[in-house]
Amino acid sequence: MLDLSVNLMKVRFLLPFVLLLIAAQTAPPIAITSPAPDSIISGEVTITGTTDVLGFTSSRLDFSYASNPRSPDALSGADTWFALQTSSQPVVDSPLATWNTTLISDGDYILRLRVFLTDGTSQEVTVPIKVQNDTPIVTPTFTPTSTPESIKGQIPTPFLVASSPTPTLTPRPTPTPLPTNPVSLDQNTIYSSIGRGALVIVGLFLFAGLILRFRRY
Repeated sequence: MLDLSVNLMKVRFLLPFVLLLIAAQTAPPIAITSPAPDSIISGEVTITGTTDVLGFTSSRLDFSYASNPRSPDALSGADTWFALQTSSQPVVDSPLATWNTTLISDGDYILRLRVFLTDGTSQEVTVPIKVQNDTPIVTPTFTPTSTPESIKGQIPTPFLVASSPTPTLTPRPTPTPLPTNPVSLDQNTIYSSIGRGALVIVGLFLFAGLILRFRRY
C-alpha cells in the first residue's frame, strides 16, 4: 500500500508538467496571417495574426522601413520601429490592428509582431510588405504617323448633262353633241295621256254606279 501511495504522489506531481508540455507542443506559434509576405497594400488594412502562446503576457505590433529597421545611431542601438497596436489579450488568427497606410509614404516596409512571455523573454515574427497608395501615372506615347510629301488633288472628271426634250402639248378633244333621247316626250303627248287617264277614271265611276243601282233592285 505504501508503494502505491508513493506512485500516486509521483503521478500527481508530474501531471502538471506533462500537461504543460503537451500544451506547448499543440499551441500554434505566433504569426501574422494577413497581409501575406510581399503583399502590396493600400488604404486602411486590417492586420490579423496569432499571439496565443504558452506564457503570454502581452503583444505589440510595429512597422519599420525595410531599408533601415534600426536607427543610424549604432551606439545607442535604438529601434526605429513604430508601434501600431499593443494588446494584453492573446488571440488566434484574429484582428490585431487597422493600419491607415495613407498616412505614410509609398515604399517597402516590415511588419513585426512581438509576444512577451512570463519568463521575461519574447518571441517575434516579421513580414515584408509594400505600401502603394499613389497610382503611377502612365504617360501615353504617341507614335507619329508618316505623312505623304505631297498630296495630289483629284480633279473630278467633267460630264455633260443631256438636255431634256421639250414637252409637247396634247390637244384636248372637241366635245360632240349628244344624240336625241328617243324616250323624251313632247308637250302634246303628255296632254293626250292625261286626257285618256281622266276618261278611264270617269268610266270606272260610271260603271261602279250602274252596278250599285242594279243591286238595289
